[in-house]
Order: sequence, then structure tokens, then C-alpha cells
Amino acid sequence: MKPAPAFDFGIVGGGLQGCLVAHAVAWHQPEATILLLERTDELCGNHTWSFHETDLAEGARGWFDPLITHRWPGYRVSFPGLSRRVGIPYATITADRLREATLALVGGTGPAARPGRLVARTGESCEILSPTVVRLGGADDISCRVVIDCRGRAAGGSPGGVGYQTFIGHEYETARRWPAAEPTVMDVPVDQADGFEFLYELPLGPDRVLLEYTRFHEEPACDETRATELIATRLAEADAASAKLIRTERGCLPMPYVAASRHDGPALAGGYAGDWYHAATGYSMPLAVRFAELVARARPDRINAEVGSAAARDGLRRGFARFLNRLLFCLVRPADRWKIFRRFYRVLPEPRIARFYAHRFTFTDAARIVVGWPPAGLAPIRFARSFVSLPRAVPT
Repeated sequence: MKPAPAFDFGIVGGGLQGCLVAHAVAWHQPEATILLLERTDELCGNHTWSFHETDLAEGARGWFDPLITHRWPGYRVSFPGLSRRVGIPYATITADRLREATLALVGGTGPAARPGRLVARTGESCEILSPTVVRLGGADDISCRVVIDCRGRAAGGSPGGVGYQTFIGHEYETARRWPAAEPTVMDVPVDQADGFEFLYELPLGPDRVLLEYTRFHEEPACDETRATELIATRLAEADAASAKLIRTERGCLPMPYVAASRHDGPALAGGYAGDWYHAATGYSMPLAVRFAELVARARPDRINAEVGSAAARDGLRRGFARFLNRLLFCLVRPADRWKIFRRFYRVLPEPRIARFYAHRFTFTDAARIVVGWPPAGLAPIRFARSFVSLPRAVPT
């Protein structure tokens, strides 16, 4: 007689996607047993995840809302020739809060916790052997009703079919009150010589702020010198040049413009490995929460079918997001890319912006985004060649 599985769910990868799945399952299936595995010594890494409140389905609010650390009623964008406040509520989850909440599930202290129902193991290698078996440390095989691969491998197709969104963020403690009460999602400098770049400003308290330099580029490396320059300029403008650096985070997000390569692992994949992220924005929260809800609400024998069906229904949106990336990286010169984003915020009303970021945009929304495209600096021949895998770099 075959022994019963040791766990109902085996989640491989203790980052954003893996922890969200654990929370969703604990909420919707309080009697389910969960094994959460992370190869590094700590869950969640060192990140800040921001999102529009409209990204989230109401059904996820019960388990998701306690994870939120900061909320704002809106945010600003600033471009040469355009400054706009967007009145879509904005929010953030920090790695510290997500880790604390996940460990509370392990300890049985959270609102959805059941002592002993969640086991988290960190600092061990893990191999997925099948859709129902994981191997720890190269020796111990553990059976589960379903294994979910939430490791953060970069997705996005073959070499030459992807651009990158790289960022460097510094969190500061300031001696005086930070002058801005709401985030600035894009503060775009006039000199845009090497790909679209901007400063992201997240006020985390009256005397704490995250300043993050972001660049959209063909290469996955970030420009440390440029990041230091723009961040120092903003600190000086805020009369906070003596601010104390608390922590630093770095990242590189894929922005693919070819069809996603099929995940060839033995288990169902979420997050970047499973193409559950917004390819055109790099925002992972909307689709990561959606994936977690799908997994948590389905019967174990129906999870693959439910997730596959949802991905198929979303296929046109995923394809359009990649098409936008192709326009960005293959049609427009790096120095002119910022004009695409300025036009996005200039012509779209807030409901369309909200649907786009939530990955729920309609055909009409998509048409409105590209009507009038592209701005000056286009390279249509190079764009056409990109469809047949010829060199993608646009001459400057």
C-alpha cells in the first residue's frame, strides 16, 4: 500500500511567490499541511514590492491585507513636460513584513495559522523529482500531494529576445521630515542617453525613504555611478544629504519580447519561472497573487488544469505585454524611450492605467495604449527585423 504523502503542498522557493502561496493555502485550506523550502538561509530576501491596490481581487484580501506595510492614496509621475498625480491607491509589502508573517504561520500565531501545519526549511538544497516528490540535501525524499515550483528563475524566451529592468535602491533615515508624503513612481531626468531611466521615491515614514534608481536596458547590469548621482541629487533637493543609509537592495527583472519558453520542470511553476508576472512593467504582485489564489482554491488534482486554463484565458494580454516590450527595445532609440511612458501617463485616464497594471486590460485599453505610437526616434526597419531574430540593438 502506497504511504500517504507527508504534506499536502510542497512549495519550493521562499521568495514572494512561494510565501504568497503559503498564505493563500493557509487561509483557504486551514487544515492543509504545507512544506516551504528555501535554499538560502532566510525567507523573502531583501526586497520591497509595491503595487496598485486595484491589482488585487477582493477574494484575496482576507489573507493578503495583513501583509501590507504602507499605503498611500495615490502617487506622482514626473517627466520633462509632464507632472501628474495619479489617484489610484498604492501600497507596499516589505521582505521583513512578509518574512515575519510567514514565520508566524510556522509558529501558529497568525490569523490563519494552525500549529504544525506549515513547516519552513531554509539553507538546504532542494531538487524537484516529480510533481509530487522533492529531495532535500541530496538525500531525503519527501512526498506531497502537489509540488509547486516558486523559484525565481528569469523567464522570457531565447537569448536576444529580452530586455531588462535593473534597479538599485537605498533606504535612508533622515534627520528631518521627508518633504513628500506620497510616492513618485517615475521621476524622469531630462538627460536620457543610455536607455529609459528614472528615480523611484517611496516615503516609508516621516523620516524614512527608499530612493531607487531604475533603468530599462538591453544589458542586465545597472549603472552604479548613475544611481549614486541621481540619488545624491534627490537627497540634496530634500535637504537630506546627511541621511543615514539603512539598507540597499538590487534587482534585475526580465522584460521579454518573444514568446515565453515553456517551463520544462517536473512541477507546476509560479512566479517568474512560470510566467506569472507582468512582462511589460516588471510588477510581480498582480499575477503572483492571482496564481496563489488559483492554487489555494483548487482541489490538488485540479490545480494544473485550473492554472493552465487561467493562463490560456490571459494569453492575449501576455502577448500584448511582450509586444510592448518589442516596441520599447526594438523600435525606439534608447534616448527616446522615456517619451513612450510620458505619453502613457498623458493620455490614459486612471481606470485604464489601473487595468493595465492589474493585467486586466481590455482590447480597447490596448488599442488606446498604442494609438499614436511611436514617438520620435523610431527605427521601424530594426523593429521588423526583430521578428526574424536579427540583431535587436537600436543604434544611438
